[in-house]
Amino acid sequence: MQKLAEALGLEGRDLSEFEAAARGRSSRYSQAKPTRHNLPRILTPLVGREREVVAVADLLAREDVRLLTVTGPGGVGKNRLAIEVAERSRETFFDGIAFVPLSSVGDPSVVPSALAGALGIVEIAGHPLVETLKDHLRDRRTLVVLDNFEHLLDAASLVSELLGACPGLTVLATSRAPLRLTVEHQFPLPPLPVTGHTPTSADAPDRPAAVELFCQRARSVAPAFELTAANAATISEICGRLDGLPLAIELAATRIKLFTPRALLDRLDRRLQILAGGARDLPERQRTLRDAIAWSYNLLDADTQTLFRRLSVFSGGCTLEAAEAVCGSETLELTETILERLSSLVDNSLLGSRTETQAGREDEEPRFVMLETIREYASERLESRGEDEDIQRAHALFYLSLAEATQPETLARTQQEWWWTRLEEEHDNLRTALRWTLQNREVEIGTRFGPTLWRFWATRHPGEGRRYLEAVLALERTDNRRRIGGVEAGLPGRRRAYLLLVSGMLAARNGDYDQASAQYEESLALYRSVDYRKGTHGPLRELGVIAYLQGDYERAVLLNEQALAVAREFGSEFGSSLAVCNLADALRARGDLERSRNLLDESLASLRRGEQRMLVITNALVNTLNRLGSIQCALGEGVRAAESYGESLDLIWRSVGKAFEAVACLEGMARVAAIQDKPELAARLLCASATLRDEMGAPLSPIVQADHAFAANAAREALGEEVFQTAWSAGHAAPLDESFSDALAAF
Repeated sequence: MQKLAEALGLEGRDLSEFEAAARGRSSRYSQAKPTRHNLPRILTPLVGREREVVAVADLLAREDVRLLTVTGPGGVGKNRLAIEVAERSRETFFDGIAFVPLSSVGDPSVVPSALAGALGIVEIAGHPLVETLKDHLRDRRTLVVLDNFEHLLDAASLVSELLGACPGLTVLATSRAPLRLTVEHQFPLPPLPVTGHTPTSADAPDRPAAVELFCQRARSVAPAFELTAANAATISEICGRLDGLPLAIELAATRIKLFTPRALLDRLDRRLQILAGGARDLPERQRTLRDAIAWSYNLLDADTQTLFRRLSVFSGGCTLEAAEAVCGSETLELTETILERLSSLVDNSLLGSRTETQAGREDEEPRFVMLETIREYASERLESRGEDEDIQRAHALFYLSLAEATQPETLARTQQEWWWTRLEEEHDNLRTALRWTLQNREVEIGTRFGPTLWRFWATRHPGEGRRYLEAVLALERTDNRRRIGGVEAGLPGRRRAYLLLVSGMLAARNGDYDQASAQYEESLALYRSVDYRKGTHGPLRELGVIAYLQGDYERAVLLNEQALAVAREFGSEFGSSLAVCNLADALRARGDLERSRNLLDESLASLRRGEQRMLVITNALVNTLNRLGSIQCALGEGVRAAESYGESLDLIWRSVGKAFEAVACLEGMARVAAIQDKPELAARLLCASATLRDEMGAPLSPIVQADHAFAANAAREALGEEVFQTAWSAGHAAPLDESFSDALAAF
C-alpha cells in the first residue's frame, strides 16, 4: 500500500487518507506510473530573469491566484521562465507538477489528451476524459504548466472547468495572448534590459542582462570571445537594436563565429535575414526570428493582419488617432473596428500599449508601439502585398497636417508645451515622413513641411532641420531643371524665398554664417523679384544679425533699421519686436546704450498692450526682456536686470521651448549673479548655458563672449579655481529645470 501511495505521488500523506482516496477513484480510471513532475531539463542557465522568477513564483503561491498567464511576444522567454518557476515551486505543489507542451497540438479538442498524457493518466473507454481529469486532480495540490496556449484559446473553457472542479489545482500558462477568463491573472514578460552600466570585465555582476546573455551564448560558440573596452558599446548597441529579445540575442550571438561585433551590428538593418539558424533542439517556430513572429501573425484574422502590416509605417509608435487616419480603409474604416483590432494585436503580443499624460493635458493618450524586430516583419509583409506606397503617402500627409496644426500664430499659451511635447514624441514619425518626401521626390509635400517645422527645428534640432531644408531646395532645383530646363522657378517665388530664409536661419544657428548669408541674399532677391515687399523684412533682419555676429555693427544697424521700417509699414508687431531686439544688440555693440534701452522699453510696452496669448508674442516678450536685461547690466542696473531676466525665465519655463531661449536668459542671470556677489551661482548658470549651447551647436556672439568672460572671471576670482570648478561641474550635472529654479530663487 505504501509503495502504491508513493507511485501515485502521495508519499508523506496519512495512509488512511490515501486508502480513502484510492477506494474513491480506483473504479473510475486507471493510472500509469506518475512522477512528481515531468519538467524538461534545461542545460543552460536562465539569464537576467531572477526578479521575474521570484515574482511569478510568489503569485503562484497565493491562494487567490489559480490561473496565471505569462504573456509576451515570441522569443521573449516565456517557456524558459515557466520551467524555472515550476522547478522552484515543487515544494508548494507537493502532489506534482505537470508540464504540457502544446506547440504541436493543432486542435483545441486534443488538449484534454495532452494534459492526460502529461499527468500519466490513461483514458478509460466509455468514461469522459474531462471527468477523469477532474477525478485525478480534485484532491491534489497540483501545478499544471500549459506551454504555448495562444493557438488553442478555444480550449480555455476546459481550463475554467478544471479550476472550478479542482480546488487544489493551479494553472501556469504561457501564451502570446491571454486566455480571457475571469479567474485569470496576467504577467506580461518584458524583454531583457539593454541599458545601464556596461562593464568590460567578464565577471562583472552588474552588466545589463541582455549583454550578459549575448556574452554567454557567444562564448558557447566561440570560447575565445570576451567583452572588452573595444567592443562593449557595440555589443550593447546590438542588444538594443534587437529590442532585448532573448531569442534574437541568442541567434545573433551565434553569428560571432562569422562576424566581428561591429560587422554584425552593421548587418542588423535587416535583422530577420541574419537571425536564423537556431539550435536544432528548438521548436521549429523559434529557429529563426522570422518564424517566431510568423507564428503569431498566422493566428490573426485577415483584417487584423492588414492592420498589423499597415502599422509598420509608424516609427516610434502611434496614437489611436494616427492609426485611424493612416491605416483606415474600406475594410478598416470604423473607429470601433480599428480599436478592437489594435486591442487584438496587443493581446497577441505583436503590439505594445502605453498610456502617458501629456504636458498641459488632463486626459491620457494611449500610444501603440511595435518592437523593431516585429516592425521589420510587418514591413516585409506590407511591401510583399504592394501596399507600402499608399500607406507611406497617407502617413506623410497625416504628419504634415499635425505639423501645420502647430503654427505658433494659432497657439494659445496653454497649448504650447503640449504641442512642443507632441512634436518631440512624434519626431521619429516626422523623420520617416520627411525621408519619404525626399526619396519619392515629393517636392510639394516637402516644401510644406519646412515652414511648419522650422521653429521646432530651430529650438531643438537645428542641424537636422537645416539638412532637410537644403535637401528639399536642391531637389526642387533638380526637378525643375528636368521639367522645364530651368527657365522659371518650379516653386512660386514667395514660397521658395521663405524656405531659403528659414534654411539660412538654421545654418546660422549652427554657426555657418557664410551659408546663411548666401541664402538670405537669395531670399531677399526673390522677394524683390516678385515685388513682395512685406517678405523682405525677414532676410533684411537676418542679414543684420549676421553682420552683428561678424562685428560689422554699422551694417547691422542699417539693415535692422530697414527691417524695422518694413515691419512697421505692414503692422507686424512680432516682426517689429525682432528687428528692435537685433537693432538693440547692434547699438549696444556700437556703444549707444541709451538708444538701445529706449527702443526696447518702447517695444516692451507695445507688446504688453497687445495680445499676449499667442506663442509668437510670448517669444517676442522673451527676446525683448533678455535684451533689456543685458542693457541694464551694462548700465549697472543689476536689480532691474534681475527683474527682466526673471520675467523672461518665468515665461520660458511656463510657455516656450526650453532650449535656445533659455541660453541667453541663463547667461544674463549669471552676469547679474556675478555683479551681485553670487559667484557660485554665476559659475553654475554659466555651465548650464554652455552645456545647452554645446547640445544645440549654438556658438557665442562676440558681445555674449565678452559678457560670458566677465561673469566667469569674476566668479573664478571670488571663488578660487578649485571651488569654481566644483560649481561649474554642478551646473553641468543639474537638470535644466533645476537651473531655472536656482536662478529664480536667487533674485
